Amino acid sequence: MAVSFDDIKRLRIMVAESSESVYTNSDLEDRIEATACTDVNGKDPDDDDWVATYNIFKVASEIFLEKAANVADEFDFNADGGSFNRSQKQQMYLRQASYYESRSKALSLQMLQTPLTHLTAGGWEDLPYKDEIDDFEENLT
Repeated sequence: MAVSFDDIKRLRIMVAESSESVYTNSDLEDRIEATACTDVNGKDPDDDDWVATYNIFKVASEIFLEKAANVADEFDFNADGGSFNRSQKQQMYLRQASYYESRSKALSLQMLQTPLTHLTAGGWEDLPYKDEIDDFEENLT
C-alpha cells in the first residue's frame, strides 16, 4: 500500500496543518494507511488488484478530536474590559470532527432479512435462529 503525496496534502488542508511541526508526513501516511478499505470494485486491501482506497475523512475526524482534547483545559474569562472565549476553539474542533465523521465511510454491514411467509396457529413461523437467541438469553447471568 502506498499513500500518495496528494492524499497527505489533501488531509493537511482538511485539518489546517500546513507544516510538519505537529503531524509529520510519515505520521499522516501511517494514519491514512490504517484506514485502507474496500475499493469500488469490492476488492480488499489484501487483494493484488486492489485500487488504493482510504477513509481520509475518518483520519481528519480523529485529528480534530485530538485537537479538541488538547484545548479541553482552556476556559473563558474576562480581563481588562475584554472577553476571551477560548472554549470556542474546542467547540469548533468538535464540530469539525463531527463534520468529517459524518462523511467517512460507514463501517457497518447491510443485513438481508428473510421475510416471514408462514402463519401458523401459534402465530408467524418461528425463525431457526430465534431458538438460539432464546437459549443465549436464558444463560445470561
